[in-house]
Amino acid sequence: MSSYSFRLFSDYYYKWNKVSGKAAFHSHPQYEIYYFHEGRCDYLLGDRVIPLQPGDLIIMNGMTRHCPKIGKEKEYVRTMFSFEPHLVQLFGPDLLACKPLKPFEQLRNHHIRLSPAAKVECEEVLARINRFYYSRDMVHRGRLLSAFYDLLMLIYEQCRPEMEVRRKPTDRQLYVQNMIDYIEESYTEDIELERMAYDLHMNRFHLMKVFREVTGMTVFDYLYRRRVNQAKILFYQSDQNTVTDVGYQVGFKHLSHFSRVFKKQVGVTPAEYRKMLQNSERDPERLESESSSPPAMAP
Repeated sequence: MSSYSFRLFSDYYYKWNKVSGKAAFHSHPQYEIYYFHEGRCDYLLGDRVIPLQPGDLIIMNGMTRHCPKIGKEKEYVRTMFSFEPHLVQLFGPDLLACKPLKPFEQLRNHHIRLSPAAKVECEEVLARINRFYYSRDMVHRGRLLSAFYDLLMLIYEQCRPEMEVRRKPTDRQLYVQNMIDYIEESYTEDIELERMAYDLHMNRFHLMKVFREVTGMTVFDYLYRRRVNQAKILFYQSDQNTVTDVGYQVGFKHLSHFSRVFKKQVGVTPAEYRKMLQNSERDPERLESESSSPPAMAP
């Protein structure tokens, strides 16, 4: 069981310089931020090949297939983390008014070559995120969120010129985005594939096929993960939320089903997760850094 199951990012590593196996094209529904520190790397993003330079930043909506192409003998240092878009709920309405995810939603996948000054600022923010990422202190969690928001605003500022021209997504990406929007509006309710296909004017089998090919998961895998991540946010926002209430709020009709799905995804039961958060508030000691290997993820 991971000691860090309450962490907010889906995947995360900082200044990682190891290469674990052959990189393969992959896609995912989470948004991703990738920063290249140093070395040699060509980044494959959809139909583009991007020769990276130190200080290059890539943002991705995840659904476009992507992977780094590197030589084993080359140095390759990068920081990467992916996150669920609804994580920004934790910022509250005032900060959300700035639309911090607009670059991901409008540009979808974008390569930014930072100026020397922006490079220094970005690396400072990434260092702050890493400083607080391993802490159980509630104050440090707040500072982590603050640093994350600062990074999103830095990205927004860098993307302003490009956002004047909206890039057209592929038909497949639009189909899947429509499905994700549908789930976002209805994930707390019963979702039936037949009804979803009817409402989106799609064939049911085509709907399932395209969603799996683009995201790498089934519609219901995504639905359950969306519910579980919302449950984590509710636990995070208040330790007064009971496991039963949270399960019902995010769309699970039966507590046993909620607990089973939650444990499969997070590694602990909802009750254990809630207790971890409560204990972290009482015990603000800093966690040790993770071992030399980052969490399981694509390279």
